[in-house]
Amino acid sequence: ILNFDWLSPPPAEMLVRALELLYALGAVDVDARLTSPLGVFMSEMPLDPMLAKALLVSGELNCSNHVIIIAAMHSVQSIWVSARGQRRALDEAKLRFAVKEGDHLTFINVYLAFLNSGRNPQWCNRNCLNYKALLRVVTYFLHSHDLSSV
Repeated sequence: ILNFDWLSPPPAEMLVRALELLYALGAVDVDARLTSPLGVFMSEMPLDPMLAKALLVSGELNCSNHVIIIAAMHSVQSIWVSARGQRRALDEAKLRFAVKEGDHLTFINVYLAFLNSGRNPQWCNRNCLNYKALLRVVTYFLHSHDLSSV
């Protein structure tokens, strides 16, 4: 990374922060070289580094399905929709799925409720959810789950 021929180099501070994060995750060593196998695997995943690391260690923690759901939810623009002037309905819908532990568990709640609804577009409409985005999440989950089983 340090010797990369950038078209427009990022600010040095941003590069340092990124390398610090990758080092903290174990993806690079003290010389900023990819670690093996973790850093190599992470670099091959089209995910944010923290999600990639979470996915790679999730098997050891028996939570792979949950991490795949979270990664899938992050892969779409937004699962939430609201019509103009319907901000209150959106806020109420979010509260139906929200948990104090944070957005990632809220994502899991939404995904599981969507599946329990039978992937119903009317259910999505009533809950201010983007039906097409949730279908993409299901596809991503099924594809990723199949890959993780190999």
